[in-house]
Amino acid sequence: MNLPRSIAWRYLRRPTDKLVSAVGVVSIFGLVIGVMALVISMALMTGYRRDLQQKLLGGNAEIFVYSVGGPIKDTTELLGQLRSVPGLAEASPVLFQHVLVTTETNTTGTDVTLKGIEPGRGKTTPMLGKVVGASGKFETAEGETGVAVGKYLATKLGVTKGSSINITVPIDNGGSFLPRTSSFVVTNVFGTGFYEYDARWLFVDLREAERLTGLTGSANVVEIKLQPGVALEPVVRAIEERTDGRYAVSDWREMNRQLFSLLAIQQLVLFIVIGLIVFVSTFNIVSTLIMTVHEKRKEIGILTSMGAEKSLIARVFLWYGTMVGIAGTLTGILLGVAICWVMTEFKLLSFPPEIAEVYYVSSIPFVTRPTDIGITAAFSIIVSFLATVVPSLRAARLNPVQALRHE
Repeated sequence: MNLPRSIAWRYLRRPTDKLVSAVGVVSIFGLVIGVMALVISMALMTGYRRDLQQKLLGGNAEIFVYSVGGPIKDTTELLGQLRSVPGLAEASPVLFQHVLVTTETNTTGTDVTLKGIEPGRGKTTPMLGKVVGASGKFETAEGETGVAVGKYLATKLGVTKGSSINITVPIDNGGSFLPRTSSFVVTNVFGTGFYEYDARWLFVDLREAERLTGLTGSANVVEIKLQPGVALEPVVRAIEERTDGRYAVSDWREMNRQLFSLLAIQQLVLFIVIGLIVFVSTFNIVSTLIMTVHEKRKEIGILTSMGAEKSLIARVFLWYGTMVGIAGTLTGILLGVAICWVMTEFKLLSFPPEIAEVYYVSSIPFVTRPTDIGITAAFSIIVSFLATVVPSLRAARLNPVQALRHE
């Protein structure tokens, strides 16, 4: 039996002074609030970063191959070279173009990004499946050329499924840019949860995009998705070697490095700031221990007079403070995880369009990782333990004669 732990548990479980008991409850409650805030804030940042990453990869790819000087001259040859690289799950040509969209209710036009893709990719990529729609193609039942429009953009343009829109692109005609306009029918109004797609992008069949831009048989980017578990860097190097450096190769991390670096710094700063709540709550633990030492000075004097060493007295109050820290930490973690589950399950943190434009996503899940919970628990318990050192040493130095004289 661990005697110091047993004595500490008795002091914690059955305080004889109501004031000490109240201060002890407050110290635990303060720690619970701090730990709970840490768990929720870390889950928020982790969920936001992971959701943003999934949506970036869901509609795009891990690796992008493109020609710096313009469109890719021979897309078929490049695809043949790329598809022989080990680790690739899919290599798909796409065509990006800034276009002007006009409708019956939006005659002045709206500048958006047009992306031409192969409709079959909707079967292998969940987000593109939402874009293409249940029909699996950008085409009406009557054979009219179709376009998929994000829900926020559809609201701005005043269109619904079946509406007609006009898309205008500038065509380089020997140094002079002449517009080319084509009419499309809205075949799907999609919602991916990624605001950038839902508010600023149009999707059409790759062949229609080539016809509209006059780049028949040419794409300007090849998007590459990797097989599960395949490392990114070796594939990038293999692509550069296979194409003899004739094309630029970039990956999603490089293209979004600044954004995710800022998110990582923000999460660290948030941990430090909210961690101060835990640090401040330990002052309540110090107060509780000092008051407990004063209340139990008779027992301390009796234990010392019976031969108890100073180290044993110190360990009693070290255990006392550590138990308070563990109780507050576990309660805070359980409450924090429960709140995160509720927030995620019922999507309580959702944004209207004007706010989603800033955060790029319309709702944020709260993801609790074991690593984050472990770091939070370790930080809270260590700080709580350190707060017990001074009161414990004070209890160990208490003179037994003076302690018993006042009783």
